[in-house]
Amino acid sequence: MVFDLLSAPPGLPLLDKPLTERRALLTSLLADAPAQLVLSPQSTDVGQATEWLHTWTAAGIEGLMIKRLDSRYEPGKRGWQKYRTYHTTEAIIGGVTPRLSNPETLLLGRLDEHGRLRYTGRTHALRPAQRAELIDLLTPHTAAPDAHPWPQPLPASWTGQLDRPQPLPYTPILPAVAAEIDVDTAYEHHRWRHLVRYRRPRLDLAITDVPPLNSQP
Repeated sequence: MVFDLLSAPPGLPLLDKPLTERRALLTSLLADAPAQLVLSPQSTDVGQATEWLHTWTAAGIEGLMIKRLDSRYEPGKRGWQKYRTYHTTEAIIGGVTPRLSNPETLLLGRLDEHGRLRYTGRTHALRPAQRAELIDLLTPHTAAPDAHPWPQPLPASWTGQLDRPQPLPYTPILPAVAAEIDVDTAYEHHRWRHLVRYRRPRLDLAITDVPPLNSQP
């Protein structure tokens, strides 16, 4: 999927050209391109963009990229806005960082077909009121460390939201509380690629009521 052009044959730099010119050159360049190279759709029609937002995200597209037509390309800077769609679902709280006395983020999971809790993602930073509420709802996992289904620390490959992920120390929690969360469509290998938004505890749900690991996110 091709969405921008930074130079044109024979090496003409285009960084200072407005998006409209870069887009026109890109369109002409891909006119006879093989089917494997797809030009990213673009529109100035809000109605069209809204339709894409509602129909394409159902197929797994994350959302929209919003750019100014007269914008130049600035390496290392975000000269655009990303608008993602979110939907509400549930997951099981299996850990917190850094400690239960002051939980800053939640580590979430879902049960696989064998009833084992599998790690699925991490929340954004919690608000103070959410932290205070969760302290009284969550119970530390006091069994032997290897009895918890996740390793300590979490492997860097599990927490790949960062450019340079590192192993993540955390406090294991007894997996008994479900959480309502907002997630986007970036769900790969049974994990949410981006941080999710914590909404509230779902004390009315048993952990077996939470969607299983192999369900749609």
